[in-house]
Amino acid sequence: MDNQLITSIWGDEGFSAILSMRPIPEILKIVSQDTSPPLWNILLHCTFQLFGTSEVVIRSLSLIFYILAIIFTFRIGSILWSKKTGAIAASLTALNPFFFMYAFEGRMYSILALGVTASMYHFLKIITREKGEITKTTTKIGYVFWTLWALYSHHFATFALVAQGLWFLYEIALGNRKNGRILFKLFLFVGLGYIPWIWPLYMQITKLSSGFWLGKPDYEDLKILIYDYLAEGIKSLDYKIPLLNLPIHKLALYSVFGILLTRKWWKGIKKSLFLLLWFFAPIATVWIISQYFTSIFYNRYLLFTIPSAMLILASLRSKLSIIPISLTIIIFGIIDFHYFVNPTKMPFREYSAYVKNILSEDENIFLINWNSSAHHLWESKYYKITAPLYLPNGNNLPYYVGTALMTEEDIIRKLPNASKIGVITSGNPDEVVFEGYKKTEMKNFEGLKFLLFEKG
Repeated sequence: MDNQLITSIWGDEGFSAILSMRPIPEILKIVSQDTSPPLWNILLHCTFQLFGTSEVVIRSLSLIFYILAIIFTFRIGSILWSKKTGAIAASLTALNPFFFMYAFEGRMYSILALGVTASMYHFLKIITREKGEITKTTTKIGYVFWTLWALYSHHFATFALVAQGLWFLYEIALGNRKNGRILFKLFLFVGLGYIPWIWPLYMQITKLSSGFWLGKPDYEDLKILIYDYLAEGIKSLDYKIPLLNLPIHKLALYSVFGILLTRKWWKGIKKSLFLLLWFFAPIATVWIISQYFTSIFYNRYLLFTIPSAMLILASLRSKLSIIPISLTIIIFGIIDFHYFVNPTKMPFREYSAYVKNILSEDENIFLINWNSSAHHLWESKYYKITAPLYLPNGNNLPYYVGTALMTEEDIIRKLPNASKIGVITSGNPDEVVFEGYKKTEMKNFEGLKFLLFEKG
């Protein structure tokens, strides 16, 4: 049975996989010219050395980081309230549809969520210590380690530090100044640990300022992101609640609203404020930056805020809260199961087998990747199909589609004098036209098309 763990990889996963197959010095060189820090690719490289490069291996690494993030969510709930609260928070986080979706993505999102959640756990251990209690050295080391882990996983971890920085200012001004002094020293150690990546970060930001593919978000985009993080992260299950004619993901959202309405907000206000800061500060900061500078507002980049929202839902429960909490967990589970067994990624593994068979039967076919709204160079490379990207008329690619990893052999500007041309594309087949050639075949694999053109 096909599922999200074993389904075909897609473009971004293919880019990560191809990059991670390179030696580590080469990974560092290429990543510094791209848009992300190197930790995910280094760890994936090491995993490849031990277990191979299959789709399961790639997704399993993300799944491990997802599970570890859930464990730290449990530990946060336990130190703030109780193990029961921690268990409920861990369950909600594990089943949260948006968070669950990226547990099976061969990219750096789960590793980012782990780093931020673990950093927050150690941060909370420092600021919630009892008066006179000594902060353990292991806690301090843990904070520095996991914060650097987050920063070397994804640049958006910086926005989690905005929340911590604001709380640090509170501790200095109105709270426990000793905690503030401890945090200040730890911030310095984090800064020292990040120095090696300062110059690559500067170069990446310079590229980013030249333009990104994201449009400026409006208030509706902000609302959608928050609703997705709370409950509506997966909308693919086309099931409506009988009588109500309500999509199941909407019922999940209304159930979450029910939890929020029955929560005892007046108790543990300080703890609630910290979790709200963890949730809203990164989102608001990115939204504001996207209004006045280059737009960087993208839902998956901020998923590390989801554990904080689930901790809010799990904590300070009233007697009535058990009903919407139980309903939310059940609905999340139904949505997640449907998503897991109904993968939506294009079937490139099956597609590649078909293409390889066609090429083995006819050696006269020259195969290319067509640059439509997306290209499939990285999937082609991962599944071992030689198909350079065709860019005629001096067209250039934006840097964020993986140009840092491309070589001269990956791009052709002029077609050879071939009798037949095979085309890989997921775009409109009518846009593929070659002078002097006639389309003789088209095979469609759930959006992926193989086109064959013959001269004459």
